[in-house]
Amino acid sequence: MSEHHGHPRSEDDRISSGTIIGVGVGALLVFFVAGWITSAYLAAKVGERPVLPIPPEIGQSKIGLVEQAPFDLAFRGERDRATRLQHLRAYGWVDRERGIVHLPIDRATELFLKGRRATGPEAAPPAQGGMP
Repeated sequence: MSEHHGHPRSEDDRISSGTIIGVGVGALLVFFVAGWITSAYLAAKVGERPVLPIPPEIGQSKIGLVEQAPFDLAFRGERDRATRLQHLRAYGWVDRERGIVHLPIDRATELFLKGRRATGPEAAPPAQGGMP
């Protein structure tokens, strides 16, 4: 045994390629056999159960409180957005008794940027609009 500066020389770390391949092939075989046994067991269990009936709720638009409409038929969001956009672009009453109206968002923004409140003749709707 030769020594290098007072310490014994360590062995080289080597694993043979055959051992690595053998472990890999063995692991594959174990997983394949376990998968085959599991598949056979589940197939036997499924064959023992009767076929379940289809619940009568399937196909209805609502089950309990959950909306079941298909996504391609659901237009509620689009209708709600269109209604909100129409409200933002129109004149109308907020409180008729107190004389409070709402303006189209573009007109309200224009007045705000000029530093004016939406009162008096400058806030009146244009001739083509009119209030309901």
